[in-house]
Amino acid sequence: MAPPTFSDLGKSSKDLFSKGFAHGLLKLDVTTKSGPTVEFKSQAEHNLASQKIKGNLEVKYKIPEYGTTISEKWNTDNQLVSVVELNNQIAKGLKATLDTNYTPHNGKRGAVLKTDYSGETIRLNANMTLLGGPIFDVSGVTKLYNDWQVGGQAKFDMQKNEVVSTCIAVGRQTSDHSLHSYTDGREFGASLYHKVHKNYEYGVQLSWKMGDQGTQWGFATKYQVNPDFCVRSKVDNKAQVALSATHNLSDAVKLTIASHFGLAGLPEAQNKFGLALEYAP
Repeated sequence: MAPPTFSDLGKSSKDLFSKGFAHGLLKLDVTTKSGPTVEFKSQAEHNLASQKIKGNLEVKYKIPEYGTTISEKWNTDNQLVSVVELNNQIAKGLKATLDTNYTPHNGKRGAVLKTDYSGETIRLNANMTLLGGPIFDVSGVTKLYNDWQVGGQAKFDMQKNEVVSTCIAVGRQTSDHSLHSYTDGREFGASLYHKVHKNYEYGVQLSWKMGDQGTQWGFATKYQVNPDFCVRSKVDNKAQVALSATHNLSDAVKLTIASHFGLAGLPEAQNKFGLALEYAP
């Protein structure tokens, strides 16, 4: 099995902190298919704090015989996005993607060429902006001994002829736990994920930036009460607490209710509520 991408190192822990928490929002996600080759995705989101409503629509066409996927996207910011993916066509294990966007009301355009090579012991990614910059972003992950992985990332501004940022990471991934640590020279971080039981898992994240006096940390859990119902919780060093419950109303419909609040008396305290409905037949 190929290693994950550099951005997916520590993904198990990241998912515990991000997925299933829709506090401050009312969301509706709908995914439908027309045969095996056409997929429609739509999303509507209402921010309860700013009262702004956002939405997007995506149509995805798959051409399996040519290893090609074409996606057309539109959102309420009036941005048009076209994505063309070629998988295993240029070389075995290589996926090439051309991602373009256009905003009609201001004429702004963007384009990024992305490549992803996946081998038995190595994963390489290289992205380059084609309009503006250009910025060249390269990253890679390779397997070490006994489930250990090491990776690095560098971003280079070709117009200024300088390295914008670098980052290195080390991690271990097994069937029931994962470890991940990283540094970019200014920030140091680590995460832990452990699936204690088939119904219970937890994650921990730590980070420290140069110049800060304290360490940022968070703790998240997920408990699968039964196949159709699960509860999640998380807390951080600012005493911000988030709770959510997800219930599968049917095989195609999923309802999530989330709440976010700060412990009494703290200046960071913020109370939020969220509701999300997902439909994917």
